[in-house]
Amino acid sequence: MKKITLLFLFAFVLSFGAKAQQNTIWSDDFNDEDISDWTLVDADGDGNNWGDLFQVTDGGTPPVPVTPVSLISRSWQGSPLTPDNWATTSAIDLTTAGGVVTLEYITQVPAASWDQEYYSVYVSTTNDINLIPTDPNTVELSETLGDAGDTGAPTPKSVDISALSGAPVVYVTFRHHNVTDMDFISIDDAVINATVLLSVNEFDLEKMSHFYNKNTKELSLDSANAAFSSIEVYNILGQQVVNKKLSNKTESISMSSLTDGVYLVKVFIGNTSKTIKVLKQ
Repeated sequence: MKKITLLFLFAFVLSFGAKAQQNTIWSDDFNDEDISDWTLVDADGDGNNWGDLFQVTDGGTPPVPVTPVSLISRSWQGSPLTPDNWATTSAIDLTTAGGVVTLEYITQVPAASWDQEYYSVYVSTTNDINLIPTDPNTVELSETLGDAGDTGAPTPKSVDISALSGAPVVYVTFRHHNVTDMDFISIDDAVINATVLLSVNEFDLEKMSHFYNKNTKELSLDSANAAFSSIEVYNILGQQVVNKKLSNKTESISMSSLTDGVYLVKVFIGNTSKTIKVLKQ
């Protein structure tokens, strides 16, 4: 019994570790200085925008880099600027993104007292800048950067976008706005990670819902995306008591002929399955 328990715990730890790993769905480190796949909008119309330069230097001879090669927008360029600059990615597919899904990136501002840069980052199902801030599907983080020590240190950021898991099209938008006469903001190493990488069928099963009606003795299954292919039901002894082919997104399975008790129900979409526990009473 002790060996079985230890093996079970070991398997559980391995399973938990696997689910906690990071799977990269999309990334851009800007090292190639190519943002042709981004859409840039200079909404304030001052002629300054993201990507006008990709690295800030100290202006010395020779110049010493202050930032890595990154996505940069300015609120001062020889004179004060009041930016409203938008940078939006091309479409990103989160269909296979499961578990905890995060947008991660690094910000940097000057190592000076003029470091209070304000920005927003949006992850949305639209790339229309007129709709992004108010779209109900948008996940937003808005904040003022800078620190009391004026260190200008690169700062990792993480935004939980799990609410958009499974979306076939999302866009990431960085907006530099609501600030004037500071200096610059740098965005680097943008990446979307997911703790679970699902197949399309696995995603469909993750989104599946079920309900057992004890009055009608029916188990209702609902898949929003793909049709179920089959169902298997096992009693507590591991004996298969139901094996039925399915073909619809919504199915009802009668359990009236089964004795009351706990059953394991294995539902298939394609060759991928999910097991749920049902108390028949």
